[in-house]
Amino acid sequence: MSAFDAKSDMEKLSHINALPYKEQAIWFLNAFWSQGPKFGEDAAAREDVWTFHKTSVKLDKANGEAGNELNEFDAHRLIEKCDSALTVQKMREVLKEIDVDFNKMVSLSEFMIYKFGIDWTLLVNAPQGCDMGAINEAQAGLDNANKMMQVAIAAAEKAKDDHVASKLAEERSKEEEVNSAKAAEESKKMEIVLAEAKEQAEGALKELQEQEAAFKKKLDDLEATSTDDSLGIVKRNKAKAELAMAKAEDPMPLRMAKIHQEAAVRKVTKATVKAGAATAAAETAAKHAVEARINSEKAAVEASAAAKAAEAAIPDAEAILEEVKQKNSGSGEGNLWYIDRELEEAKRYLPKSKFAAAQAAAAAAKQQAASPMK
Repeated sequence: MSAFDAKSDMEKLSHINALPYKEQAIWFLNAFWSQGPKFGEDAAAREDVWTFHKTSVKLDKANGEAGNELNEFDAHRLIEKCDSALTVQKMREVLKEIDVDFNKMVSLSEFMIYKFGIDWTLLVNAPQGCDMGAINEAQAGLDNANKMMQVAIAAAEKAKDDHVASKLAEERSKEEEVNSAKAAEESKKMEIVLAEAKEQAEGALKELQEQEAAFKKKLDDLEATSTDDSLGIVKRNKAKAELAMAKAEDPMPLRMAKIHQEAAVRKVTKATVKAGAATAAAETAAKHAVEARINSEKAAVEASAAAKAAEAAIPDAEAILEEVKQKNSGSGEGNLWYIDRELEEAKRYLPKSKFAAAQAAAAAAKQQAASPMK
């Protein structure tokens, strides 16, 4: 007698309730494959068990697949999702009825005991006997197929993201190329403006230099007259007055010419810097676009390779499963059905063309695995 067989029925139930959702579902299928709900004859009922399992996992936010039971709130939601015909009052009554071990939590097993209306003592004492070595071999095939599928899905998502990034980078490159052309054109115009401004400023400066020279000569002449004792006092005083007036004159024309020239230089310098920055941005964007396109092409190749690996892994897993089914006829049917169901679920993530190919390859593999048994 095993340690499990030596337990009381309630202890056995507590043991089953502590199993992860998936293992509880398999235990339930094994126990009632040919009795009670007779899952072996009822495909819809088997699918219900799958749905109850997956719904429980979604509701169990904290533990997911590793969980085993739901709190009262989430159990209420499970009943609501899977038995919407119940009234709120009836749900409360059902929750009390479901909690067989009275721990204020509802395991998947307890929910299915209620849902299928079975005697829980039959569940805990039903035989689970099967060749676990063969089952584990089939499970390993499934795990490998799922692993390949996850790699394929991740690669496909990356290829999709990289393709979008490539398109965005290409658009950005085009925008920066347009901006660079505009800035270069503006810089060219500013250079023309600067050349004109320089020419005008040089002409004005030359004229002002001549005016400055004449002005300086005037000041020198007035200074000499005002201090020439050989001249009359009236003439000297008049020269002094004119000298003072001349010195008080505002040299604004010269200052303004210099200011305008400096402003023109600053304006064209700014345009030149802007054009240079736009050109650099365009070059960087073009570089990024090339890198993004290369990454996109690489990701697409990797996604294709991963999809092929996943496509090949599924029929291999199904061939192993079919062989195990032939060797274990009449025992562990719940385990085998679950592996088969998970393989079907994995195939749904393949592209439609790949899905059809995987279906055909899996069917051929099953036929080959079963043929020696005929």
